[in-house]
Amino acid sequence: MSLTVRSFLNLLKATPITSSTVRIVCGNESADLDSVASAISYAYFKYVENSSDPQPFIPIINISREDLNLRRDIVHVLKDIDINENLLFFLDDMKKWKQENKIIEAVLVDHNEVVNEAKKYINKVIGIVDHHKDMGLYTDVSPRIIQACGSCTSLVYNHFIHDVLPEDYIPTRGVTQLCLAAGLSDTTNFNHRVESPDSVCKELYGKFLDDIDMEKYTKVIKNAKNDITGFTVTDLLKKDYKQFDFTNKKKSINNGKLVMGISSIVKSMDWLYEEYGGKNLFLEECMEYREDEEIDILTIMTSFVEKGKFQRQITMIASDETKTITDEILAKVTDYLKLENSNFMIVSNYGGLEKILQFEQRNIDASRKQVAPCLGKAFEEL
Repeated sequence: MSLTVRSFLNLLKATPITSSTVRIVCGNESADLDSVASAISYAYFKYVENSSDPQPFIPIINISREDLNLRRDIVHVLKDIDINENLLFFLDDMKKWKQENKIIEAVLVDHNEVVNEAKKYINKVIGIVDHHKDMGLYTDVSPRIIQACGSCTSLVYNHFIHDVLPEDYIPTRGVTQLCLAAGLSDTTNFNHRVESPDSVCKELYGKFLDDIDMEKYTKVIKNAKNDITGFTVTDLLKKDYKQFDFTNKKKSINNGKLVMGISSIVKSMDWLYEEYGGKNLFLEECMEYREDEEIDILTIMTSFVEKGKFQRQITMIASDETKTITDEILAKVTDYLKLENSNFMIVSNYGGLEKILQFEQRNIDASRKQVAPCLGKAFEEL
Protein backbone atom coordinates (compact mmCIF):
# COMPACT_ATOMS: atom_id res chain seq x y z
CA MET A 1 0.00 0.00 0.00
CA SER A 2 1.35 3.44 -0.92
CA LEU A 3 2.31 5.86 1.81
CA THR A 4 -0.53 8.28 2.62
CA VAL A 5 -0.05 11.92 3.53
CA ARG A 6 -1.25 11.11 7.04
CA SER A 7 1.30 8.30 7.38
CA PHE A 8 4.04 10.60 6.10
CA LEU A 9 3.19 13.29 8.67
CA ASN A 10 3.03 10.66 11.41
CA LEU A 11 6.47 9.50 10.34
CA LEU A 12 7.82 13.07 10.60
CA LYS A 13 6.39 13.46 14.09
CA ALA A 14 7.97 10.16 15.14
CA THR A 15 11.40 10.89 13.62
CA PRO A 16 13.72 12.74 16.01
CA ILE A 17 15.81 15.48 14.44
CA THR A 18 19.37 14.39 15.17
CA SER A 19 21.06 16.48 12.49
CA SER A 20 22.27 20.03 13.10
CA THR A 21 20.34 21.06 9.97
CA VAL A 22 16.56 20.98 9.54
CA ARG A 23 15.21 21.05 5.98
CA ILE A 24 11.74 22.50 5.59
CA VAL A 25 9.19 23.43 2.94
CA CYS A 26 7.63 26.75 3.89
CA GLY A 27 4.54 28.43 2.50
CA ASN A 28 3.90 32.17 2.67
CA GLU A 29 2.76 34.12 5.72
CA SER A 30 -0.89 34.36 4.70
CA ALA A 31 -0.94 30.58 5.18
CA ASP A 32 -3.86 30.16 2.82
CA LEU A 33 -4.97 26.82 1.44
CA ASP A 34 -2.62 27.09 -1.55
CA SER A 35 0.43 27.67 0.68
CA VAL A 36 -0.46 24.88 3.09
CA ALA A 37 -1.26 22.37 0.34
CA SER A 38 1.90 23.30 -1.58
CA ALA A 39 4.12 22.85 1.47
CA ILE A 40 2.62 19.51 2.52
CA SER A 41 2.50 18.08 -1.01
CA TYR A 42 6.06 19.15 -1.86
CA ALA A 43 7.47 17.60 1.31
CA TYR A 44 5.40 14.45 0.75
CA PHE A 45 6.53 14.06 -2.86
CA LYS A 46 10.17 14.61 -1.87
CA TYR A 47 9.86 11.68 0.52
CA VAL A 48 8.21 9.56 -2.18
CA GLU A 49 11.17 10.43 -4.38
CA ASN A 50 13.68 9.33 -1.72
CA SER A 51 12.15 7.37 1.16
CA SER A 52 15.61 6.41 2.44
CA ASP A 53 16.29 10.05 3.37
CA PRO A 54 17.14 9.93 7.10
CA GLN A 55 15.96 13.51 7.60
CA PRO A 56 12.95 14.20 5.35
CA PHE A 57 11.74 17.67 4.46
CA ILE A 58 9.24 19.03 6.98
CA PRO A 59 6.27 21.11 5.73
CA ILE A 60 5.78 24.34 7.68
CA ILE A 61 2.57 26.32 7.99
CA ASN A 62 3.85 29.88 8.25
CA ILE A 63 1.70 31.02 11.20
CA SER A 64 1.43 30.22 14.89
CA ARG A 65 -0.37 26.99 15.71
CA GLU A 66 -3.13 28.91 17.49
CA ASP A 67 -4.08 30.74 14.30
CA LEU A 68 -4.87 27.64 12.22
CA ASN A 69 -8.50 27.58 13.34
CA LEU A 70 -9.05 30.98 11.71
CA ARG A 71 -8.62 29.18 8.38
CA ARG A 72 -11.69 26.98 8.34
CA ASP A 73 -11.31 25.98 4.70
CA ILE A 74 -7.88 24.50 5.46
CA VAL A 75 -9.15 22.68 8.54
CA HIS A 76 -12.03 21.27 6.47
CA VAL A 77 -9.85 20.09 3.58
CA LEU A 78 -7.28 18.51 5.90
CA LYS A 79 -10.06 16.73 7.76
CA ASP A 80 -11.26 15.34 4.41
CA ILE A 81 -7.91 13.54 4.06
CA ASP A 82 -7.75 12.52 7.74
CA ILE A 83 -5.19 15.07 8.93
CA ASN A 84 -5.58 17.01 12.16
CA GLU A 85 -3.63 19.86 13.74
CA ASN A 86 -1.47 17.53 15.85
CA LEU A 87 0.24 16.21 12.71
CA LEU A 88 1.24 19.66 11.45
CA PHE A 89 4.27 21.93 11.92
CA PHE A 90 4.16 25.70 12.45
CA LEU A 91 6.26 28.78 13.15
CA ASP A 92 6.31 27.60 16.78
CA ASP A 93 8.37 24.58 15.70
CA MET A 94 10.83 26.74 13.77
CA LYS A 95 11.29 28.93 16.82
CA LYS A 96 12.01 25.85 18.95
CA TRP A 97 14.57 24.53 16.45
CA LYS A 98 16.26 27.91 16.36
CA GLN A 99 16.51 27.89 20.15
CA GLU A 100 18.17 24.47 19.81
CA ASN A 101 20.73 26.09 17.48
CA LYS A 102 19.54 24.16 14.44
CA ILE A 103 20.37 25.47 10.98
CA ILE A 104 17.15 25.78 8.97
CA GLU A 105 17.27 25.33 5.20
CA ALA A 106 14.07 26.06 3.29
CA VAL A 107 12.32 25.37 0.03
CA LEU A 108 9.92 28.27 -0.45
CA VAL A 109 6.52 27.51 -1.95
CA ASP A 110 3.88 30.09 -2.88
CA HIS A 111 6.42 32.91 -2.35
CA ASN A 112 9.98 33.59 -3.39
CA GLU A 113 11.36 35.86 -0.67
CA VAL A 114 11.79 35.14 3.04
CA VAL A 115 10.11 37.93 5.01
CA ASN A 116 8.96 38.95 8.48
CA GLU A 117 8.72 36.25 11.17
CA ALA A 118 10.19 33.44 9.05
CA LYS A 119 13.23 35.61 8.38
CA LYS A 120 14.23 35.19 12.02
CA TYR A 121 14.55 31.44 11.63
CA ILE A 122 15.48 30.49 8.06
CA ASN A 123 19.23 30.42 7.46
CA LYS A 124 19.30 29.43 3.80
CA VAL A 125 16.92 29.07 0.87
CA ILE A 126 17.60 25.92 -1.18
CA GLY A 127 14.62 25.82 -3.56
CA ILE A 128 11.59 27.76 -4.83
CA VAL A 129 8.25 26.85 -6.41
CA ASP A 130 6.05 29.90 -6.77
CA HIS A 131 3.54 31.75 -8.95
CA HIS A 132 4.08 35.33 -7.71
CA LYS A 133 6.27 38.09 -9.14
CA ASP A 134 9.91 36.99 -9.27
CA MET A 135 11.89 39.08 -6.77
CA GLY A 136 15.15 38.00 -8.42
CA LEU A 137 16.57 36.38 -5.29
CA TYR A 138 18.27 33.02 -4.62
CA THR A 139 19.10 32.58 -8.30
CA ASP A 140 21.33 29.52 -7.77
CA VAL A 141 18.79 27.31 -5.96
CA SER A 142 17.26 24.14 -7.39
CA PRO A 143 14.48 23.78 -8.18
CA ARG A 144 13.73 27.40 -8.98
CA ILE A 145 10.31 27.33 -10.59
CA ILE A 146 8.55 30.69 -10.78
CA GLN A 147 5.71 30.71 -13.27
CA ALA A 148 2.36 32.44 -13.57
CA CYS A 149 -0.59 30.18 -12.83
CA GLY A 150 -3.73 30.12 -10.74
CA SER A 151 -2.52 27.82 -7.97
CA CYS A 152 1.00 27.10 -6.75
CA THR A 153 -0.06 23.49 -6.17
CA SER A 154 -0.32 23.12 -9.95
CA LEU A 155 3.41 23.82 -10.20
CA VAL A 156 4.25 21.44 -7.35
CA TYR A 157 2.06 18.62 -8.66
CA ASN A 158 3.32 19.01 -12.23
CA HIS A 159 6.96 19.17 -11.14
CA PHE A 160 6.86 15.86 -9.33
CA ILE A 161 4.41 13.94 -11.51
CA HIS A 162 6.03 14.90 -14.82
CA ASP A 163 9.65 15.80 -14.02
CA VAL A 164 10.74 13.90 -10.91
CA LEU A 165 8.83 10.70 -10.16
CA PRO A 166 8.72 7.58 -12.40
CA GLU A 167 6.31 7.61 -15.34
CA ASP A 168 4.28 4.75 -13.85
CA TYR A 169 3.88 6.47 -10.46
CA ILE A 170 0.26 6.81 -9.34
CA PRO A 171 -0.20 9.50 -6.66
CA THR A 172 -2.23 8.62 -3.59
CA ARG A 173 -5.72 9.98 -3.19
CA GLY A 174 -4.88 12.24 -0.22
CA VAL A 175 -2.13 14.28 -1.86
CA THR A 176 -4.16 14.62 -5.05
CA GLN A 177 -7.26 15.78 -3.21
CA LEU A 178 -5.18 18.25 -1.20
CA CYS A 179 -3.76 19.82 -4.36
CA LEU A 180 -7.12 19.69 -6.11
CA ALA A 181 -8.76 21.59 -3.23
CA ALA A 182 -6.21 24.40 -3.45
CA GLY A 183 -6.56 24.53 -7.22
CA LEU A 184 -10.35 24.71 -7.03
CA SER A 185 -10.19 27.47 -4.42
CA ASP A 186 -7.63 29.63 -6.22
CA THR A 187 -9.22 29.35 -9.67
CA THR A 188 -12.90 29.00 -8.71
CA ASN A 189 -13.21 25.52 -10.19
CA PHE A 190 -10.63 26.27 -12.91
CA ASN A 191 -12.63 29.15 -14.33
CA HIS A 192 -10.42 32.14 -13.41
CA ARG A 193 -6.68 32.91 -13.69
CA VAL A 194 -6.15 29.49 -15.29
CA GLU A 195 -2.80 28.90 -17.00
CA SER A 196 -1.32 25.83 -18.68
CA PRO A 197 -0.08 24.15 -15.44
CA ASP A 198 -3.58 24.45 -13.96
CA SER A 199 -5.20 22.91 -17.04
CA VAL A 200 -2.74 20.00 -17.00
CA CYS A 201 -3.47 19.37 -13.33
CA LYS A 202 -7.22 19.59 -13.82
CA GLU A 203 -6.97 16.67 -16.26
CA LEU A 204 -4.86 14.67 -13.81
CA TYR A 205 -7.23 15.38 -10.92
CA GLY A 206 -10.17 14.28 -13.05
CA LYS A 207 -8.32 11.07 -13.87
CA PHE A 208 -7.25 10.21 -10.31
CA LEU A 209 -10.34 11.56 -8.51
CA ASP A 210 -13.16 10.82 -10.91
CA ASP A 211 -15.66 10.48 -8.05
CA ILE A 212 -15.31 14.10 -6.87
CA ASP A 213 -17.73 16.68 -8.23
CA MET A 214 -15.39 19.64 -8.64
CA GLU A 215 -18.15 22.25 -8.77
CA LYS A 216 -19.71 21.02 -5.53
CA TYR A 217 -16.35 20.69 -3.79
CA THR A 218 -15.47 24.25 -4.79
CA LYS A 219 -18.63 25.50 -3.09
CA VAL A 220 -17.94 23.47 0.05
CA ILE A 221 -14.42 24.92 0.34
CA LYS A 222 -15.64 28.45 -0.36
CA ASN A 223 -18.37 28.20 2.29
CA ALA A 224 -15.83 27.03 4.85
CA LYS A 225 -13.42 29.82 3.89
CA ASN A 226 -16.14 32.46 4.14
CA ASP A 227 -17.41 31.24 7.51
CA ILE A 228 -16.28 33.88 10.00
CA THR A 229 -18.90 33.11 12.64
CA GLY A 230 -17.63 34.13 16.07
CA PHE A 231 -14.54 35.96 14.79
CA THR A 232 -13.31 39.10 16.52
CA VAL A 233 -12.04 42.05 14.46
CA THR A 234 -8.49 40.94 15.23
CA ASP A 235 -9.31 37.41 14.04
CA LEU A 236 -10.61 38.86 10.76
CA LEU A 237 -7.48 40.93 10.21
CA LYS A 238 -5.18 37.99 10.99
CA LYS A 239 -7.11 35.39 8.99
CA ASP A 240 -5.61 36.28 5.60
CA TYR A 241 -2.84 38.77 6.30
CA LYS A 242 0.44 39.61 4.63
CA GLN A 243 2.99 42.21 5.65
CA PHE A 244 5.27 44.04 3.25
CA ASP A 245 8.38 46.15 3.88
CA PHE A 246 8.63 48.78 1.17
CA THR A 247 11.71 50.96 0.65
CA ASN A 248 12.45 54.28 -1.00
CA LYS A 249 16.17 54.85 -1.52
CA LYS A 250 15.84 58.24 -3.16
CA LYS A 251 14.19 60.18 -0.37
CA SER A 252 14.16 60.20 3.40
CA ILE A 253 10.40 59.59 3.49
CA ASN A 254 9.64 57.84 6.79
CA ASN A 255 13.37 57.01 6.91
CA GLY A 256 12.99 55.38 3.52
CA LYS A 257 10.91 52.53 4.88
CA LEU A 258 7.24 51.69 5.03
CA VAL A 259 5.55 48.73 6.72
CA MET A 260 2.34 47.85 4.90
CA GLY A 261 -0.03 45.23 6.31
CA ILE A 262 -2.73 43.96 3.93
CA SER A 263 -5.69 41.96 5.24
CA SER A 264 -8.03 40.28 2.76
CA ILE A 265 -11.63 39.86 3.93
CA VAL A 266 -14.50 38.29 2.00
CA LYS A 267 -17.19 40.71 3.18
CA SER A 268 -18.03 44.30 2.28
CA MET A 269 -17.02 47.17 4.56
CA ASP A 270 -20.68 47.98 5.15
CA TRP A 271 -21.27 44.40 6.30
CA LEU A 272 -18.29 44.63 8.65
CA TYR A 273 -19.47 47.93 10.11
CA GLU A 274 -22.93 46.55 10.74
CA GLU A 275 -21.68 43.25 12.16
CA TYR A 276 -19.10 44.80 14.49
CA GLY A 277 -20.96 47.66 16.13
CA GLY A 278 -20.65 50.46 13.58
CA LYS A 279 -17.89 52.26 11.71
CA ASN A 280 -16.28 53.85 14.74
CA LEU A 281 -16.00 50.67 16.78
CA PHE A 282 -14.78 48.50 13.91
CA LEU A 283 -12.20 51.01 12.71
CA GLU A 284 -10.98 51.77 16.25
CA GLU A 285 -10.13 48.09 16.62
CA CYS A 286 -8.35 48.20 13.27
CA MET A 287 -6.30 51.15 14.48
CA GLU A 288 -5.42 49.29 17.66
CA TYR A 289 -4.28 46.31 15.59
CA ARG A 290 -2.15 48.62 13.44
CA GLU A 291 -0.55 50.07 16.57
CA ASP A 292 -0.01 46.69 18.25
CA GLU A 293 1.60 45.21 15.14
CA GLU A 294 3.66 48.38 14.47
CA ILE A 295 2.26 48.78 10.97
CA ASP A 296 2.59 52.13 9.17
CA ILE A 297 -0.41 51.57 6.92
CA LEU A 298 -3.04 48.90 7.51
CA THR A 299 -4.83 48.12 4.26
CA ILE A 300 -8.06 46.14 4.18
CA MET A 301 -8.98 44.58 0.85
CA THR A 302 -12.56 43.34 0.76
CA SER A 303 -14.05 41.16 -1.97
CA PHE A 304 -17.69 40.13 -2.13
CA VAL A 305 -20.67 39.51 -4.38
CA GLU A 306 -23.53 41.99 -4.24
CA LYS A 307 -26.61 41.74 -6.45
CA GLY A 308 -24.88 39.03 -8.46
CA LYS A 309 -21.84 41.22 -9.16
CA PHE A 310 -18.30 40.59 -7.87
CA GLN A 311 -16.88 43.69 -6.20
CA ARG A 312 -13.74 44.88 -4.43
CA GLN A 313 -13.03 47.66 -1.96
CA ILE A 314 -9.79 48.94 -0.51
CA THR A 315 -9.51 50.79 2.81
CA MET A 316 -6.25 52.32 4.07
CA ILE A 317 -5.75 53.21 7.73
CA ALA A 318 -2.51 55.14 8.07
CA SER A 319 -0.53 56.16 11.12
CA ASP A 320 -0.25 59.91 11.73
CA GLU A 321 3.33 59.89 10.43
CA THR A 322 2.38 58.32 7.10
CA LYS A 323 -0.90 60.06 6.20
CA THR A 324 0.74 62.33 3.63
CA ILE A 325 2.70 59.42 2.16
CA THR A 326 -0.53 57.42 1.89
CA ASP A 327 -2.20 60.19 -0.09
CA GLU A 328 0.81 60.35 -2.42
CA ILE A 329 0.80 56.59 -2.95
CA LEU A 330 -2.91 56.61 -3.70
CA ALA A 331 -2.44 59.36 -6.27
CA LYS A 332 -0.10 57.03 -8.17
CA VAL A 333 -2.30 53.91 -8.09
CA THR A 334 -5.79 55.36 -8.49
CA ASP A 335 -5.90 55.02 -12.27
CA TYR A 336 -4.60 51.43 -12.34
CA LEU A 337 -6.88 50.22 -9.56
CA LYS A 338 -9.76 52.41 -10.80
CA LEU A 339 -10.46 53.72 -7.33
CA GLU A 340 -13.65 55.62 -6.59
CA ASN A 341 -13.47 57.70 -3.46
CA SER A 342 -15.91 57.18 -0.62
CA ASN A 343 -13.85 58.65 2.21
CA PHE A 344 -15.42 59.77 5.48
CA MET A 345 -14.52 60.95 8.96
CA ILE A 346 -14.95 59.10 12.22
CA VAL A 347 -14.49 60.23 15.81
CA SER A 348 -11.28 58.63 17.03
CA ASN A 349 -10.28 57.72 20.57
CA TYR A 350 -6.78 58.67 19.47
CA GLY A 351 -7.86 62.29 19.43
CA GLY A 352 -10.28 64.23 17.27
CA LEU A 353 -11.46 63.22 13.85
CA GLU A 354 -9.83 60.47 11.81
CA LYS A 355 -10.07 60.43 8.04
CA ILE A 356 -10.66 56.95 6.65
CA LEU A 357 -9.48 56.37 3.09
CA GLN A 358 -12.05 53.98 1.67
CA PHE A 359 -12.53 53.26 -2.03
CA GLU A 360 -14.53 51.15 -4.40
CA GLN A 361 -11.92 49.28 -6.48
CA ARG A 362 -13.34 48.95 -9.96
CA ASN A 363 -10.33 47.01 -11.26
CA ILE A 364 -11.69 43.78 -9.87
CA ASP A 365 -8.95 41.69 -11.51
CA ALA A 366 -6.37 43.17 -9.14
CA SER A 367 -6.14 40.97 -6.05
CA ARG A 368 -3.54 41.44 -3.31
CA LYS A 369 -1.07 39.61 -5.55
CA GLN A 370 -1.22 42.58 -7.94
CA VAL A 371 -2.06 45.37 -5.49
CA ALA A 372 0.87 44.86 -3.09
CA PRO A 373 3.62 45.24 -5.76
CA CYS A 374 1.69 48.20 -7.17
CA LEU A 375 1.67 49.98 -3.80
CA GLY A 376 5.33 49.12 -3.21
CA LYS A 377 6.35 50.52 -6.58
CA ALA A 378 4.37 53.70 -5.92
CA PHE A 379 6.21 54.25 -2.63
CA GLU A 380 9.58 53.58 -4.23
CA GLU A 381 8.88 56.22 -6.87
CA LEU A 382 7.78 59.04 -4.53
